[in-house]
Amino acid sequence: MNLVELTFFGHSFFKADFNGTKVLFDPFINNTCTEPAFKRIENCTAKKSDLNDIDVILISHEHFDHFDKKAIESIVKSNDVFVVGHDSLLNQLNVERRFLCPLSLNQKIDLRNINIECVTAHHPDSFYPVGFVVSSKGKTVYFSGDTSLIDDFAAIKTDVALLPIGGKYTMDCVDCVKATKLMKPKYVIPMHYNTFEMIKCDVNEFKRKIEKSVLTTKAILLKPGETFKF
Repeated sequence: MNLVELTFFGHSFFKADFNGTKVLFDPFINNTCTEPAFKRIENCTAKKSDLNDIDVILISHEHFDHFDKKAIESIVKSNDVFVVGHDSLLNQLNVERRFLCPLSLNQKIDLRNINIECVTAHHPDSFYPVGFVVSSKGKTVYFSGDTSLIDDFAAIKTDVALLPIGGKYTMDCVDCVKATKLMKPKYVIPMHYNTFEMIKCDVNEFKRKIEKSVLTTKAILLKPGETFKF
């Protein structure tokens, strides 16, 4: 059966299993930021066993809550994982060059039975922010990374959209609904909220707004540690 499994570990950290190819999006396990405003109030739920047999890690941009170098280096050394991201990020990693797969905007790569496309994100605080559209056997997941609302969303065709709703540095709940209307995915899963005090929000409000809209999209709310299959 051609099922994709998506597991949410908190913040913007997901694991996707595409028919046996296991992909991590923006792992965030070790909080290296000491500023009080970025004290985690919701911790990462990933266990060591969750990070076995990983095939690919995708990194959207350089901020500490998306680019956990210590975690990435450890996972690569344990699993022989390919890391995909902009070259400016990959050059900071202490891993063998053969595992690094630089990808720039509008480029695509086939890797371990999945297709990865690098797409635009609007996040002015970042040097080179991107999102990813990942496809395998007719199933597609879009991971936006940190982004504001942009017109480019209208060109994205996906079964599942993983989108931020916390506001402050990304879209808030209202803009995320607008983004969903532009894409019209089958499912939307909110992320990047409730990790820090500054991005606390009512995720149920987002679901209510989706349900009250004309969309047929279903909002899937995952607690950290939960899995959704489609």
